[in-house]
Amino acid sequence: MSYEALLKKAWSSGSYTLDEAEAAKADPAAAAGRRAVRLEMEEIAERESWDAGACFSAHKEGIMKLAPFVKFREEKFGAVLFETRSEKVYTLTPTAAAVVREVIAGAGSADLVAKLQAKYEDPSGKMASEATAFLGQLKEKGLVVE
Repeated sequence: MSYEALLKKAWSSGSYTLDEAEAAKADPAAAAGRRAVRLEMEEIAERESWDAGACFSAHKEGIMKLAPFVKFREEKFGAVLFETRSEKVYTLTPTAAAVVREVIAGAGSADLVAKLQAKYEDPSGKMASEATAFLGQLKEKGLVVE
């Protein structure tokens, strides 16, 4: 079975494995191609499955998650948000980074500030107002969805 035939079979059937009869008919030179495809598919599945929990819980009312085109990364200097559609990069303050971490953890819009207040001391109340304002900006720009 050629590499192209294997891909067509996999696409139509959803099965990415060969049975014994198909494997016996396979060209030995195609085995390397199948291994390469399998490794690439496993890599894609691993890379894309990190957000599976958020996808399953996103249907709950009030649960937020980052939009599919938004990536979050912590850096030595703090954290950044990447918006891949327009290729914008947002540098985050510590409060903003904490808000994004809570969004990624599956916090609801109603309890996000309460979770932050439980984790961090904020006698002045400034963090709560900053977090609320930043969350509003994220929603307004479409970087967070409910």
